[in-house]
Amino acid sequence: MQRPPRLSRRASASVLWSFVRFASDQMFNFLVFVTMARLLPTEDFGLFIVALVYAEVGKIIASGGLVSSLYRAPEITPTLADTVFWSNLLLAFIVAVAGLVLQGQIASALGRPEGASVIAALGFVVPITALGASHMSRNLRDFGHKSLALRSLLSGVIGGGLAILAALNGFGVWSLVVQRYVTETISTIVAWMSFRWRPGFQFSLRTLRRQLPLGGNVAASQLVILFISRSQDVIVSRSLGASAVGIYRTAWKSVELIAQGTIMPFSTVSLPTLAKLQSDPAAFRNAYLRIVAVSAAISFPCIVGFGLLADQLIPLIYGAQWEPSVPVAQVLTFLVVPYALNFFADPALTAIGRADVIFRLALVQFAGTVVFCSLAAPFGLTAVAMAYVVRSYLTLALQLWLFNRATSVRPLVVLRAIAPPVAAVATMAVAVLLLGLAKSQFANAWVFVVCAALLGAAVYGLALGLMVGAKVRGQALAHLRGFIAERRG
Repeated sequence: MQRPPRLSRRASASVLWSFVRFASDQMFNFLVFVTMARLLPTEDFGLFIVALVYAEVGKIIASGGLVSSLYRAPEITPTLADTVFWSNLLLAFIVAVAGLVLQGQIASALGRPEGASVIAALGFVVPITALGASHMSRNLRDFGHKSLALRSLLSGVIGGGLAILAALNGFGVWSLVVQRYVTETISTIVAWMSFRWRPGFQFSLRTLRRQLPLGGNVAASQLVILFISRSQDVIVSRSLGASAVGIYRTAWKSVELIAQGTIMPFSTVSLPTLAKLQSDPAAFRNAYLRIVAVSAAISFPCIVGFGLLADQLIPLIYGAQWEPSVPVAQVLTFLVVPYALNFFADPALTAIGRADVIFRLALVQFAGTVVFCSLAAPFGLTAVAMAYVVRSYLTLALQLWLFNRATSVRPLVVLRAIAPPVAAVATMAVAVLLLGLAKSQFANAWVFVVCAALLGAAVYGLALGLMVGAKVRGQALAHLRGFIAERRG
């Protein structure tokens, strides 16, 4: 059974609009991040990053789990919609009040007692997010990515602009808090405008109890996945200080911005697409492999290319004070393969209702991260990054095995789907490194970066074209021509 043509076209259109959305989102995030990095000291960045842990946890508790019911339900009834909305909002206010009351204890546990008031303030961002969570998920369920592109654009421009203005006027770490409030408020407003639904009062405890097993598993999995990343910040904060957190997170953010910008448009579309194919294993498998392969082909050269040029780009973009981030960023780019698979395993498993598999895998990853990074912390930031990369590859085998058991998609088939981009990006890396031997011959660092990027793109494109084969190229071009023709029609 083949994927329905209409679903294929809607998924393709959603990928396109997701790229628009994430391009604007990541572009403004990047510009604001660069500007703030030049305006604020590393200590302010580190303090905000650690304080933000509580708000991120609260966001998942309040909104992360129950909204998954809106993706998987064959039909969204008024009772289900109202129950999810009001449950999310109630949980969000509980999180906000708890952050206010327990701000001192939370700040001490995170290793930054001076950040108590920042934690309390960020906790009240969670109800703002919860107000728009149902609207956004229902819009995505209907492939409404076009309207959400506006959401990202407005929130990025206005939130980032006000944050920069606040930093210029000496608000320090609070300028980052301002950005968070403005961004989430605008996102929620646009989510309501783009999906014309007003919650009623058909709340049902019985409906809530039916959604809790899946929602609880999804939220628990998301929490553990969050801890996998953010536990590094807490470990670095307690071992090496707030400034070290700022340096580490700047390197992480640089790589993450590229990964999210090139992978998340596909990942966002994959959940509603795969959810609609959950009853057709063959179509599900083919759609999953196609999304992973195309995403890898786009993301690999961008992530690896940044790592190859990080020693030039980071000082040029952020300023000389951020040079300690260079070796950390170079190590983190080795996460390119785990990124390509992790971003899609969770949506695929959620689509078939196997959040329990996500949770078990995330627990192993979290435990490994804490152990490896804690052992590495006394040796510095680069050692922490290396420990995380090693842990990621060790648990990748477990992920592929568990994914195979849940979906019958064999590990070798998944690895074969990303093999051409891996080989092509390795060829690209050799070419860029060889060019680097003549770095001193270039007029300045920017000239070298531009030449290296152009060379890398040309070599990668040629190598990938030779490796994927004529049949695959023909299918990709035919699909693209059909999509363009439909847009014109």
